[in-house]
Amino acid sequence: MTTTQLKNFLVLTETLNFRKASELIYIAQPALSRQIQSLEEELGFLLFDRTRKQISLTKSGIFFKTEVTKILNQLEQSIQRGRLIHQGKAGQIKIGHASSAMHSILPNLLQYMQVNLPHLESSLLEGDNDMIFDKLSDNEVDFGFVPNAFIPDGLSSLTVYKENYLLILPKEHWLDKSNFKDLSDCKNEKWILHPQTEGHGYMEEILKIMGDYGYSPKIVHRSPNTSTVLRMVSAGLGITMMGKSTLKGFSLNLKSIELSDLPYQLNMKLVWKTERESELRPYLDFLKKYLKN
Repeated sequence: MTTTQLKNFLVLTETLNFRKASELIYIAQPALSRQIQSLEEELGFLLFDRTRKQISLTKSGIFFKTEVTKILNQLEQSIQRGRLIHQGKAGQIKIGHASSAMHSILPNLLQYMQVNLPHLESSLLEGDNDMIFDKLSDNEVDFGFVPNAFIPDGLSSLTVYKENYLLILPKEHWLDKSNFKDLSDCKNEKWILHPQTEGHGYMEEILKIMGDYGYSPKIVHRSPNTSTVLRMVSAGLGITMMGKSTLKGFSLNLKSIELSDLPYQLNMKLVWKTERESELRPYLDFLKKYLKN
């Protein structure tokens, strides 16, 4: 049984005339008759009643026509979806991300994907850099968005954006843009930061910046979640330092000072497993095109 046989069967069910059907599908009438007879022999039941001048569908033939129509429609949909998946326009893309990426690059990217790749489903997993690297290595995510990362062997990356750091404080804090000199002003402040396990570059750079000003921060609270850190700062429990885009979408009791004089910037990177680059090429090309624009 072939799809050609099934398609020709459906044509015949519409014309109920071997001559007309053979003309529509451009094959000889005897060849079509042999196809239908072979199909009936394989199925074990008659599809057409040939006892009259004009053929008609048997009860089994009527049922089979309905089912074959469904099957061929489903097959066509599967073929089309398979092509879209091959082109990176359908299927599922799994993205691991640091919480800071959700406050910057990801919302607009997901919206762009929804408009331009409506058949592509995205699955998100939030975590720290170390976890995302592990998930990439184990093929549990396809891409990662990580800040200030030291990229391990076996992974490739490109820079998504660079931005200045912000010193983020409660609105009532004594420091503001008018009296702020540099980070040495914060030597005796209580800090709320991400855990050291954020690792592979992010917290290392934050601590190095403070070390350049001659002190280690007095850390009173740690959280891997950006929103949690900001809410604790808003409650007056301490201060923090994050990338400039972090405060987008927040209307908390906060103020910020942009640290534009620092020789460091937050560097958000897109990361993927090097050996999967060929497999991920359609998605990677799409992401690169979006980032370029």
